Amino acid sequence: MKPDLMDKVIIITGAGSGIGRASSLLFAKEGAKIIVANRREEKGNETVELVKDAGGEAFFIQCDVSNEENVKNLIDKTIKKYGRLDGAFNNAGIVGIRKSIIELNSKEFDEVIRTNLFGTFLLVKYQVQQMLKQKSKGSIVNITSVAGLLGRPGRSPYNSSRSGIIALTRTAAIEYIKNGIRINCLAPGVVKTDLFQTSTDGGKTNKIKEYEDAHPIGRVAEPEEVAESALWLLSDKSSFVVGHTLVVDGGYTIL
Repeated sequence: MKPDLMDKVIIITGAGSGIGRASSLLFAKEGAKIIVANRREEKGNETVELVKDAGGEAFFIQCDVSNEENVKNLIDKTIKKYGRLDGAFNNAGIVGIRKSIIELNSKEFDEVIRTNLFGTFLLVKYQVQQMLKQKSKGSIVNITSVAGLLGRPGRSPYNSSRSGIIALTRTAAIEYIKNGIRINCLAPGVVKTDLFQTSTDGGKTNKIKEYEDAHPIGRVAEPEEVAESALWLLSDKSSFVVGHTLVVDGGYTIL
């Protein structure tokens, strides 16, 4: 059976660790040529080497998704390297500080919105633009979170950014499906990533149990489990799925 992403050129942002790194390894195994996009060069190059060690193909491009010139450069270098863009997993994001609305200052709010929501806007804008130029079909998956579906105290910038990504995804999906470009969203629950370490105060046992208990499945997700869902949304196996938010949360949102 032909691998799901054979010979497809796929950009993955936030690919230096966690879900992005797990996705890079999985998508490469499925035959994709991976553009590893990451703000920190060292972590991005680590992912490239891991992909190559596993027999896959990957190329690193440094990118801060909140910077428009960086995003343009990401697309330009991808096309210079491979001549086309077939898909993207827009996975980069930050959590930001935990404060109530009245305690937050505008800079703290804007930092999260600019990276998560504005960054996703920039990526989708220039990815779609390139796919239209190619006159080819494409698939884009934007990372959001269960936080975009539920209210969580002390997380108004993060919650707002994740809700905004869902709305942005639906709008872009409607605008470009007639051109053969599918755009969908992935909303994980809590995942064992660097952000998880931050959220649990460096892995404190009581904090970890709190997150585990919040999921009816009794644990948090492994990055590979989220990567599998992103793979399905990017692949032709989800060919009739458009503007959808796939919740991968171990039952978190049904409590």
